[in-house]
Amino acid sequence: MTNRQRTASAARRLTAAAYVAGVYGLGAVVWHWVRGKSWGDSLAFASTLTVSVLVSVWLSAAVRRRAGRGDG
Repeated sequence: MTNRQRTASAARRLTAAAYVAGVYGLGAVVWHWVRGKSWGDSLAFASTLTVSVLVSVWLSAAVRRRAGRGDG
């Protein structure tokens, strides 16, 4: 992998992380206003969703990398 590919890959990951954090951050605001929860609960909700989405993407990429040619 060249430096240009690594930079593009890192930029895509950073963009995806910012997008996910933004979407779930907006979800935290809605959670706070609609549900009437505290900001602490709302931010915990958003961070839990963000971490779970990012970890699941990371795990699926790791599984795909390790899969052999004859697997599934």
